[in-house]
Amino acid sequence: MNHPDSLPAAEQLNGDPSPEDLLAHARALYPSLRERASQCAEHRKVPDDTIGELKKFGFFNVTKPREFGGYEMPYHVFCELIMELAKGCPSTGWVYAVYGEHNQTIGAYHRMEAMQDVWGEEPDNLVASGNSPNLTFDRADGGWLVNGILKFSSGCDHCTWHLTGGKVDGSPSRILFSRGTSEIIDTWHVMGLEGTGSKEIKLENTFVADHCVVPSDHFGPKFKDHPLFRQPQWSTGPYSLASAIVGAAAGALGIFTEMIKSRSSRMGARIKVAELQSIQLRIAESAAELDSARRMILDNLRETHEILLNHDEVPLQMKARNKRDMAYAAILAKRAIDRIFYASGALSIYLTEDMQKYYRDVNTGAQQVFLDWDSNATAFGKVQLGLDPGPVQW
Repeated sequence: MNHPDSLPAAEQLNGDPSPEDLLAHARALYPSLRERASQCAEHRKVPDDTIGELKKFGFFNVTKPREFGGYEMPYHVFCELIMELAKGCPSTGWVYAVYGEHNQTIGAYHRMEAMQDVWGEEPDNLVASGNSPNLTFDRADGGWLVNGILKFSSGCDHCTWHLTGGKVDGSPSRILFSRGTSEIIDTWHVMGLEGTGSKEIKLENTFVADHCVVPSDHFGPKFKDHPLFRQPQWSTGPYSLASAIVGAAAGALGIFTEMIKSRSSRMGARIKVAELQSIQLRIAESAAELDSARRMILDNLRETHEILLNHDEVPLQMKARNKRDMAYAAILAKRAIDRIFYASGALSIYLTEDMQKYYRDVNTGAQQVFLDWDSNATAFGKVQLGLDPGPVQW
């Protein structure tokens, strides 16, 4: 098995940064991400300076098709970068996860003509998405006019394109369209991950070209090029969001550990809190959970990648395992931060304190539908028992 930070020579071309270089840049951004985290939450969007830095160091190219300046790196490299960014700012890690996952999705399923529209003239274009069960599509010359509301459009303030799904002419389809004159509806007033800016998008006669609509079971020309574009969408893609949650919890653990080193008890004897065995045990158990979650994510993605080097699909059992573990990683992150937040003291409940921000962000992120433990674990259990798992999105 390859080292987590390395790529086979055939996959790393001259001119591309190495995964080690990108990880070093991600770690170097930690101070500025921490410094801007409050601004990110207050303005409910990732700061422009942060987006500029991520572009400068090539982070948005990691999962982008090579024809448009992408590096086509394996998904485990992408997810490790997410974890590092989320340590400094959970919302930034989440938005980066969304943009990078969408680059992979477009490369996997859409036509080259559509990719040319998105990145041909502006390689730095970013693509947001949205939940869209009630969109309507009316025929127009050369395409369709879309009307309706996109919900939960993370990163919409910085995007120039949108990705969604819906029934076009009665058929389930994948849809890609320019942001154009669509209106952002500021509905994102939430308990955590405020900085993701996951607002609603109002579409009024937004044009979608015919070549930007593909059947839901369509595979694009990049499918055969690289394992990155063959990975099953719903049993691999959401690992990006699980990575943001695990990274955020790891960031909180680092803050808690540093805070405890200098804290003294204010009750009774003035003892060093760090000398309490109960605190040491909490740090150890939370660290073990986060190390386990990180290793589980990266090992599962490496194994998926290695199978897809020589095959078009991964076995059903692995898809079920992957869905189980992406949800379980979020559970481990929640347990880890719950344990240390409890021990962080009354001062941590103030809205100016970092610990409560991370606590809210992790618990908010764990609510994401594709990380739902009940549904993912049930699908895994049914597959293990030889039962029909039902209408599962793999």
